[in-house]
Amino acid sequence: MRGILLTICALGAAPVFAATPVEAPAITITIRPEAANAEGAIPALDLTILAEGIEGGPGTPVVELPIEANTVVTSADDIEGLTARDARGVVILTPTDEATDDSNRTRLWHADRAIEGPLTLRYRVTIDAARPFISRPQYELRTGHESFSGAGNAFLMLPADETARRVTVDWDLSAMAPGATGVSSFGIGDVQSTTPLTPARIASTYYIGGRAGTYRSDSGGFFAGWAGDPPFPTDELMKWAAGLHGFYGEFFGEAASSFGVFARPNPDNPGSGIGLTDSFAFTYGPKSEIDDLRGLLAHEMLHAWVRSLDESMDRPGGLDQSWFGEGLAVHYQRMLPYRAGLIDADAFLDDLNKTAGRYYTNVMIATPNAEIPAGFWRDTRIRVLPYDRGSLYFASLDAKVREASGGKRSLDDMVRAMLAERRAGRPMDEALWRRLLREELGQAGIDDFEAMLAGRTVLPPTDAFGPCFQRTTEPLRRFDLGFDPASLLSDPRAVRGLKAGSEAQKAGLREGDVITNTFSQDGLQADQEAFLTLEVQRGSEKLTIRYQPRGETVDAYQWEKTGAGSCNS
Repeated sequence: MRGILLTICALGAAPVFAATPVEAPAITITIRPEAANAEGAIPALDLTILAEGIEGGPGTPVVELPIEANTVVTSADDIEGLTARDARGVVILTPTDEATDDSNRTRLWHADRAIEGPLTLRYRVTIDAARPFISRPQYELRTGHESFSGAGNAFLMLPADETARRVTVDWDLSAMAPGATGVSSFGIGDVQSTTPLTPARIASTYYIGGRAGTYRSDSGGFFAGWAGDPPFPTDELMKWAAGLHGFYGEFFGEAASSFGVFARPNPDNPGSGIGLTDSFAFTYGPKSEIDDLRGLLAHEMLHAWVRSLDESMDRPGGLDQSWFGEGLAVHYQRMLPYRAGLIDADAFLDDLNKTAGRYYTNVMIATPNAEIPAGFWRDTRIRVLPYDRGSLYFASLDAKVREASGGKRSLDDMVRAMLAERRAGRPMDEALWRRLLREELGQAGIDDFEAMLAGRTVLPPTDAFGPCFQRTTEPLRRFDLGFDPASLLSDPRAVRGLKAGSEAQKAGLREGDVITNTFSQDGLQADQEAFLTLEVQRGSEKLTIRYQPRGETVDAYQWEKTGAGSCNS
C-alpha cells in the first residue's frame, strides 16, 4: 500500500509529521529474445533479474522457480549459464528441489553466503519449438509465429520470500526484426508496476514478445497482446472486452489502474483461460469465433475481482474453495454482460443452458465438495462441478435473498460486502460468508449452503433469472467417453474399461487402443452436438476414430424465454 505523508501544523506548536513510509525495494526484469529462425521460432531468451531486499545467510534459499505448476512443466530444466552477483561479487547458488503438493514442485537456489545489496541474476532459457500442445493451463513457454509467450512462473527466477517489490520490465528487442514489441501484464513495452508486488504475484504475470498484435483502449487502462494470427477480428473483441471491463469496475466499485488480456494459439485446447495478476491469458484455435470467446473473456476478467476465499484454520484454501471463485465468476459472466447490454437474451440463455445442461446430466453431480480436490485433475466430470454447481447455487441464493428482503437486497450486496472486507485488510473467508448468509436468510441459508457442499442437487426457482425467463426440462444425453477416464492419465494412454454398447465401441474403439492425441473435455461436456476425434495406435496400425461422447438420455433443467416484457434489459 502506498503511504501518504501528512503534515499537520498547529499555531504556536511545533509541527507534527507522520512517519515517512519506507520505500519498497525494486526488482527489474530484462528480457532479451533471440532472433526468430527460419521456422518462426525464437530459440531462447536471455534474462537479467536485479532484485533488492533479499535477505538470508549461508544455505538460505534466495531465489526459486517452479518445476511444475498446476500440472504444467516449466522451463526450470532449460536454464543455462546461470550466474549471480551482489555488491561483494560472485554468489554461488546451489539448487535443491522440493515438492509442495501433488501438482507443484519448486526448485530453490541456496546462496553460499549472505547477500549484500542488490542481487543480479543472469541466465538463458531455451525454448523447444517442437513441444507438443497441452490441454492444461497455458503457463509454459511457447514459441512460433516469430514470437514467444508464457507466464512468469514458467521462466522467471524470483526471490524466495514474500517481500513486495516495485517491478520494472525492460525489453531488449535488438536481436529481433523491426516492428517487434513486448507486452507484459504491466503494459505494452517497457513499463513499471503501479504498486509493489510479492514474488507470488509477479510469478502470476504474462509475457508475449516478438511479432505480437496489440490493442490499447482510449481510457480505463485496458490493453491486449496476442501471438499468432487469430481467425477472429481482434480489435472488435478487445473493444468489447474493454467496455465490459469498465462496467465491472463500476459494478464492484474498484478497478486496477491497468488490465491486460493475452491470447496465443493452441489448436488442441482452444478456449482455455487462466487468471493472472491484473490480467488473464486465453488460447484460440483455427476455428475460434468471437461469440464463443466473449464468454471466456467475461469469465476470466471477473477474476480480477472475484477470487478464491482466503485460507483459514478450518479451510486451507485451494480447490476445496473453488465453488466460490469459479462458481461466482460463471454466474456473473452471463449476468453482468446482459445487464450491461453487451450480450442479448439469446446469448444469455445459451451460456446459462450450457452450464445447466452440463450440471444436470453430470453422472457425478452428487460428489461432495470435500472430494473435489482429489478428483479435480483426474476426472473432467468432477472438475466442472465447482463451476456449474457453484453458479447455480449463487443464482438460487440471489433469488432467495431478493424474496426475503422484498427486493431490497441481493447477492450483489453480499459480494460487495465480501470484497469490502478484503480491501479493509480483513479475512474474506468462509466464516465471513457464513455470517453474511445468516444475516440474510438465518439458519435456512446455512442449511442450504451445507447441502450444496454435501452434493445435493441445486435447483434455482423458475424465475431466478428474471421475468423474461422460465425453467423447463429437455431430454439431454449424459457425457460419456465410453471408457474409464483414468485411461487418459496412464502412460501410455491405453483404453481401459471400454463400455459395451457405448458410442466409443460402436465407432470402433477397442480395449487396449493407445490414444495419441490430446483434447479438452470440459467444453465437450457442455456441447450436446460435439464429436470427439481420437487418434489411436493399435499395434502397428494408426486409426482415427470419431464419435459423440454421449450416453443415456435424462430429463435436464433448462431455461427459455417467457415472452414477457423486454428481454434485453
